[in-house]
Amino acid sequence: MKELFRKTTASIIISSIAAFIIGLIMVLVPDISLQAIGIIVGIYIIVHGIVLITLSFTANKFHTPFFGVMSGILSIIIGLILLAMPNILSTIFAIALGIWIILSSVDIINVAIVARKAIPNWVLLLILGIIDLVVGVIILFNPFASSVSIMIIAGIVIMVHSIVTVIDMIMIRKDTKDIAKVIEANVKTTK
Repeated sequence: MKELFRKTTASIIISSIAAFIIGLIMVLVPDISLQAIGIIVGIYIIVHGIVLITLSFTANKFHTPFFGVMSGILSIIIGLILLAMPNILSTIFAIALGIWIILSSVDIINVAIVARKAIPNWVLLLILGIIDLVVGVIILFNPFASSVSIMIIAGIVIMVHSIVTVIDMIMIRKDTKDIAKVIEANVKTTK
């Protein structure tokens, strides 16, 4: 059990260090990270399209391959577009996020105004809605810069999570005997 813990924690530490490096790359070169994601997704969609076309012809005894072939061709076209313009994926994501924030903020503003007599802090809710509205408009009209900011924030979150995980695994390694006893006791009681 002790050896299993050591191997498990070691592999988690290694994967956390790798995740930290990825997060650091996302923070230091977010635009290149966005392009890499667009390229990876593009390749995946192309492969998916090829698989759809292939399956459509191999399973033609069960159905007409038209829809599978059309879906496969569309997937390949979308994948090629992503390979040619990998930043388009992040732009689409940012635009969708901007629209969602704007719609959500309009709802918050509406609730604040309609329920102002029932909600004691309705002004704070109104201010929050207005701030969200401004952020949504900024994201909508400057999607690439917004995507870069989102990439940086995601990179920071990944780095912090990785550091916490490494610290947790080091602490677990120090208490391996105690943890093994607890797990063995739990296994015995559940049988």
